[in-house]
Amino acid sequence: MQIKRYEAINMQEATNRIKKDLGPDAIILSMKKISERPPLIEILAARDEKPECRPSPHKQLPKVDQQSDPISCVAKELHELKSSVEALKQKFSYQCDISELKETMNVLLDNNSARYPEHLRDVYMRMIANGISRFKATSLVETIKKNYPYEDTATYEKGAVIAEQLIARSLKKDSPKEKRIKAFIGPTGVGKTTTLAKLAAHYCIEKKMKVGMITTDTYRIAAAEQLKVYARIMGLPIEIASEKDMFLRSVASFADKDMILVDTPGRNHNDDQCLRELKNILESGVENILLLSPTTSREYLLDTANRFKIFNYDRIILTKVDECGHFGSMYDILDELGKPVSHLTTGQNVPKDIEKASPERLAKLILENRLNSYQLRG
Repeated sequence: MQIKRYEAINMQEATNRIKKDLGPDAIILSMKKISERPPLIEILAARDEKPECRPSPHKQLPKVDQQSDPISCVAKELHELKSSVEALKQKFSYQCDISELKETMNVLLDNNSARYPEHLRDVYMRMIANGISRFKATSLVETIKKNYPYEDTATYEKGAVIAEQLIARSLKKDSPKEKRIKAFIGPTGVGKTTTLAKLAAHYCIEKKMKVGMITTDTYRIAAAEQLKVYARIMGLPIEIASEKDMFLRSVASFADKDMILVDTPGRNHNDDQCLRELKNILESGVENILLLSPTTSREYLLDTANRFKIFNYDRIILTKVDECGHFGSMYDILDELGKPVSHLTTGQNVPKDIEKASPERLAKLILENRLNSYQLRG
């Protein structure tokens, strides 16, 4: 390998000299600044002096050990870097294409809505303003237009009532059947511990049930301590179980309990390994409840819900609804997932700030975009 040192005032000058001396296949090994005035940089460049060997059609060349050849190693790294850059460029190109396609669809749907009667166009625009996607809003208004007589939809008020009924009808109703062991799963910061404490108070105080609590969250600082405080206030027993064997022993120790509520650590929905580890701890007889906050984007909610499908969750709890500015995105997500919503949480107060959910309640929330919270009943 031939190595040469160059001094130049800039990179362009150095590159020209290197190519002239060492050829186009030369590789820059290092670069550093020598002085500010006059500006000078030092470049170390190299090229492989081994003659190029062309394989004979009758003889196979021996394999080169790239670990012992620094030039080959550098060339390989440069090739991999170039491939990564090209892949990123292609990815961003696809994202731009998808974004442009989405925007085109939005324009087409908005133009299509212009042919609606004024009162139905107002219903459409209200749904869009509340966060419902243009596709869903168009589908709802088309259903109203095709299936209801004009006199039933002649005003905005009448059209909005029918739209609300259609939304409620499309959402799945929660089953009254409950399993004895409930695990609260979901991404970090969604409010699992606080929600568990609210429901623990509901079951033990209002329903007079014997309740036990288990936390598998040994990752977050003071997570178990937070639940212990709630348990002490309500006079409920609590167990800590970070592994499957400990979890099974904790469940066995609560054999006399009517309800066992399980807190779990927040998991990055993109970390499949962590999700599988948590799933392994929770036994098959556990009712998994996914917690989602509508304060995040539609895309994030849908991606999170799909990632957590490995738990085969039974129902959903929507948290931090009081912090949400637009409730319409909930319709797109819930309609897509086909899972019932059991509760809404509307603040940090324990045991208050939680309410039972229903398709009718959700539809009113989605269409009116206004929260009038009330305490849990039933």
